[in-house]
Amino acid sequence: MLEILFLIWFCKKLAGIARAKNRSGNWGALGALGWVGGEIGGLALGFSANNGDFGVAYLYALLGAVGGALGAYVIVATRPKLPDNPDFPTARVV
Repeated sequence: MLEILFLIWFCKKLAGIARAKNRSGNWGALGALGWVGGEIGGLALGFSANNGDFGVAYLYALLGAVGGALGAYVIVATRPKLPDNPDFPTARVV
């Protein structure tokens, strides 16, 4: 349950960072994708590395989730700010 609450807060935080850089708030979804992808990848790695020991595999899953979320944060935080010019074309699909 705490993971879900953190994930909601984290996605809103990433969307806020993206909006401050004049980008779409949809960048917040990258946080959820990074978290879930890292968790699934970490779980698979943990099961294969420890012959199916669930406790260790869950630890790998949490570490993978944190890594995926950190990667998403770095990607959003390092995007350059777009100009404030309203005539500047954006990458939004109409």
